[in-house]
Amino acid sequence: MSHLRSTSDPEIWKKGQTFGMPGVHVDGMDVLKVKEVAKEAIGRARRGEGPTLVECETYRFRGHSLADPDELRDPAEKDHYATRDPITGLKKYLTENKLASEADLKAIEKKIDEVVEEAVEFVDESPAPSRSQLLENVFADPRGFAIGPDGSYRCEDPKFIEGTTQV
Repeated sequence: MSHLRSTSDPEIWKKGQTFGMPGVHVDGMDVLKVKEVAKEAIGRARRGEGPTLVECETYRFRGHSLADPDELRDPAEKDHYATRDPITGLKKYLTENKLASEADLKAIEKKIDEVVEEAVEFVDESPAPSRSQLLENVFADPRGFAIGPDGSYRCEDPKFIEGTTQV
């Protein structure tokens, strides 16, 4: 569903103020603009000034999944956005400004393919994680929402919510 129909305010960046942070909108199809905005947001966070809500509007070139044939969007719309492909645009920028050659870019693509393939092999060859790792790095509760050694969720312990407001 289009986010225009699924939210009260489609300009998501404006919601940053609600959470006490600045919000910034950037054309997500322009890699260099995204880099500029991200650099500023990262600098702000590193200076201890808190997070920034960055909305990078991009275009989804394919369906949502392999099961989505993506037949509902107008082919002319897809063609229009294809001309603004951020990867193609960055490649063009790099070559036109003599920052990288076609050979350099092909070498980078080859290296990326190798890194991805190595990662896939690592996952395929690794044992499945234990149940106790299921919620690791998912929740930010300082008490540690996790699975205890006995296999039960820590939140199932009646003492887990001691001192919190009851709803």
